[in-house]
Amino acid sequence: MQAIAVHGGAGRIPEELRPEHGEGIRIALQAGRQVLTQEGSAVEAVMAAVVVLEDLPAFNAGYGAALNSEGYVELDAGLMEGRALEIGAVAAIRDVQNPIRVCRVILQAPQIFFSGADASRVAREAGIESVDPDSLISPRRLKQRQSGASIPALDSGLAADTVGAVALDEKGDVASATSTGGMNDKPPGRVGDSPLPGCGYYADNKWGACSTTGWGESLARILAARRAIEGLERGLSPSQAARMTVDLLKERVSEGEGGLILLDCQGCFGAYFNSPTMSYGWWSERDGEGVNT
Repeated sequence: MQAIAVHGGAGRIPEELRPEHGEGIRIALQAGRQVLTQEGSAVEAVMAAVVVLEDLPAFNAGYGAALNSEGYVELDAGLMEGRALEIGAVAAIRDVQNPIRVCRVILQAPQIFFSGADASRVAREAGIESVDPDSLISPRRLKQRQSGASIPALDSGLAADTVGAVALDEKGDVASATSTGGMNDKPPGRVGDSPLPGCGYYADNKWGACSTTGWGESLARILAARRAIEGLERGLSPSQAARMTVDLLKERVSEGEGGLILLDCQGCFGAYFNSPTMSYGWWSERDGEGVNT
């Protein structure tokens, strides 16, 4: 059984951006699906899907990510594979358009997490192209900045928060990836849940894979991604485990708004969110494809 799901963030996606979100989700799904159907790994599939979303300015990751209070982009991302529980993560990286590629390099290293200039060094040593940080600022984000808006990403009306993917390959391996520009107007150096294993993402071949989206501090407080996997361990379906986790988020954290996508090790899919919208899509050999924006 092969399966993949992707999300483009929970938030308040304006009507005029929904077609872009829908198309981006479809392109990302296709990229990940192509990897799987050509006997690629779950890790390669989620990375391919997330790279697509990092390159599209409608999403808050890579090019088009939210700007911090100093007016520049700082990117966070995390990647995990479920066979050996290997992890690769970066935080506050400023000069790489696709931080998930750096996570893939770190996944193969003894360490699991690099931040800031040292994450950039890891990227350079691996031959990943450095970019001018200003090139990551999309026209939409520049216009927002020039208008003087100081609004959290979930309320921006410009893009939703975070992108992610989960996949199951033909060998039975699962993987999860999450990437984000974080909140609009965040303090420099602020890191949310997205690069933190167990918070923004988690993968375990025994149970499944999860990627979350929403208020990073809130999701981190309940270890949201690991909590959803625990739901699978308790015998819940992916849909039930997703809802249980988001309900707990709202119950335990006053500003607990967000959502998640979840695949179990049989390729069953679940998603749930308590924000006004969340864009996501899924494909499996058994159930076909669907997109929600």
